[in-house]
Amino acid sequence: MRRVFFLITSFSLLLFIWACGRRSGASRMLDIDDLKQWIKPEYVINASAINKEVQKQIGKTPNNMYADAYSKKYYNKSNPFVWATRMGISPEADTLLNYLSQTGDLGLSHNAFYADTIGRLLQQLRKHEFTEANANQLTGRLEYLLTRAYLRYACGQRFGYLHPRHLMNNLLVDAPEPGETRTSVIYRQIYDQQSEEVSDSFIHHALEQVRHHRLSAFLAEIQPTDTLFRRMQSEYIRAKQLGDTTRTRLARINMERARWRYPHPTGGRYIWVNLASQELTAVDTQRDTMTTMRVCCGNASHKTPLLHSAIKHVELNPYWVIPQTIVRKEIVPRHVGDSAYYARNNYHAINKETKQVVNPRWLSAADLRSGRYTLRQERGAGNSLGRIIFRFPNNFSVYLHDTNNKGAFQRSDRAISHGCVRVERPLDLALFFVDDPTPLYVDRIRMAIGQQPLSEQGKAYQENHPDEKPMKTIGYSSPIPVWLDYWTLYPSPHGTLQSFSDKYGYDKELEKELNRI
Repeated sequence: MRRVFFLITSFSLLLFIWACGRRSGASRMLDIDDLKQWIKPEYVINASAINKEVQKQIGKTPNNMYADAYSKKYYNKSNPFVWATRMGISPEADTLLNYLSQTGDLGLSHNAFYADTIGRLLQQLRKHEFTEANANQLTGRLEYLLTRAYLRYACGQRFGYLHPRHLMNNLLVDAPEPGETRTSVIYRQIYDQQSEEVSDSFIHHALEQVRHHRLSAFLAEIQPTDTLFRRMQSEYIRAKQLGDTTRTRLARINMERARWRYPHPTGGRYIWVNLASQELTAVDTQRDTMTTMRVCCGNASHKTPLLHSAIKHVELNPYWVIPQTIVRKEIVPRHVGDSAYYARNNYHAINKETKQVVNPRWLSAADLRSGRYTLRQERGAGNSLGRIIFRFPNNFSVYLHDTNNKGAFQRSDRAISHGCVRVERPLDLALFFVDDPTPLYVDRIRMAIGQQPLSEQGKAYQENHPDEKPMKTIGYSSPIPVWLDYWTLYPSPHGTLQSFSDKYGYDKELEKELNRI
């Protein structure tokens, strides 16, 4: 079908010339040779020639956005044209161009969607202004540029112009262990939000909307509707008008974060940690209450990952099972056989097979690296996890927890941990989500973590139950959603947009990739 594509255009031209001949009172019938004299080569439309130009455009345009790969993939499979029809370029191109001409407030380059080029080519084709290019070349360029611009815009507005998982999980190189040889670079995963991602089915659906003349409705429905995105975009427009380049940059970067479609806190009970501000916010919309506190998060070498999970219960007086990465990278190089170090930190070793406790000073570097032994810090006030830990399922073994280093919360830069989030007031956070925290219940928790009771009921209970085993957990009636996120511009509890320093350097990476589009 593509080989005879657009023959109707040439046929219509022949009919036009023939009709003119009849009206001029010609004395003889026109034959095919007469008609050939009037046909200009640059007007002849040919599907093969259009496709050749499309392939030429594919070869000269690099993939600067993930959506570009879908455009190339589509045409490399010899699929039907999207915009080029028997009647010329589809009128849906004008609908798209109308949207593309209004993208100045999206925070992207003016040239990201080729709006000027597409508008000029459409005008040339419709006015038959052929100079260096003929109709096939113009049609081929338009076919490819329209699809490329369309998929960029559709994917970007629906899922974000940057692919968060690909971008964030290719930033940090995982350092090899001492003596380890690698043949390739391994990156640390730091992004595990449940983001929606573009798919082949979305691309197919988007292209079908053009063919079925439903483009206007489709472009309207893919626009971000999140309140946070609208807030960021408004701030971007305002700052740009005022010439505030610093604020414009912040709003532009965080506007892209707001396009990423993953679950955000909305209502009910939840915990939200902003790693950029190093603060935790606990919200209970049912009781219309909220509390905030400082946190310590991962340092530059052990950045706290971005994730979403849920806390089902809180554990009191936890052991700290030292992650094997810390054992291999920090303990093995410096503390093998160091009995003072193990005693000072109250570390013990457990043989995983026999479950026997072993004095870690007798373990060699090979023993510690083997994975046959678990290094564990005992419970108590000196434990690095403190007295309270908020565990939740995740792929990184990170949690919210208390700490034995209370002074760290007075620092302005609190990026000091191995990745877990240390909470300034863990008891307050644990009790915040308890349905009915009676004075006795609170005091029983206080006694379990080594604090004295405050109520008369608690004091009496302590006196009458001297040998009772302390509480081990605090349960919740329903799981508490928790987010570990990263925003350098975000609304305060009072609604004003606050800015925070880019402690992990993510803004710089986002900006660099946005500039490439």
